[in-house]
Amino acid sequence: MATVNPPALRIDNLAVQRGTAQVVNGVSFSVPHGGSLGIVGESGCGKSTILRAVAGIDQQWTGQIEIGGRPIGVRRTLADRRAMQMVFQDPLAALNPSHTIDEILREPLIVHGMAEQDARIVQALQTVALPLTARFRFPGQLSGGQRQRVCIARALLVEPEVLLLDEPTSALDVSVQAEVLNLLSRLRRERQQAFVLVSHDLHVVAHMCDRIAFMVGGRFTDVLTRDQLRGATLHHPEAQRLLDAALTH
Repeated sequence: MATVNPPALRIDNLAVQRGTAQVVNGVSFSVPHGGSLGIVGESGCGKSTILRAVAGIDQQWTGQIEIGGRPIGVRRTLADRRAMQMVFQDPLAALNPSHTIDEILREPLIVHGMAEQDARIVQALQTVALPLTARFRFPGQLSGGQRQRVCIARALLVEPEVLLLDEPTSALDVSVQAEVLNLLSRLRRERQQAFVLVSHDLHVVAHMCDRIAFMVGGRFTDVLTRDQLRGATLHHPEAQRLLDAALTH
């Protein structure tokens, strides 16, 4: 009997409560190795909270999280943290302004005890199409798009099983957004990198992801493939408005 490989990420009945508010309520999904899920919804619907719970940033959650079939608890081991890497919305806020790019990229390699650090840093810069001269610059000396490429390089350096992308282009100029999205698409093809992408922009999610989850009020209302979007009738009027608005632009 053939062995079935577990998905890269599996979430079962995830719930996050803040005070009396149920921010995330019974969300379940899985992402296979090399696969992708986009979560789209209005601000405040709970989509970024899912990523923060999965990444271990938000510890007030219940449910089950598995990486490669391995259960992950609230307290994370070093291996757990390595398996899930997050890229945030604002690259300038995510990078230490007093550290060079070399220092920023070297830090996770030191934390995880990875050898051949210089070679890995050079390869990471090449992977995200940054010039090697960027290595000894500071974040403030780079453009917004270059800074986000550094954040992506830092996440990829430790060879995670899943990338968690929280509005990775929304803080960038429109002209730069496509460059970063194309980079992420290429990395997924070349590295078979699994990822979860959160965005308020359905166009971005549909361009990047195999499946799209519509989120309203802490719940997934519909999960569709990219090909099912056009002409779909969704279960919640707010999700339907989001879809209709995207299809008319």
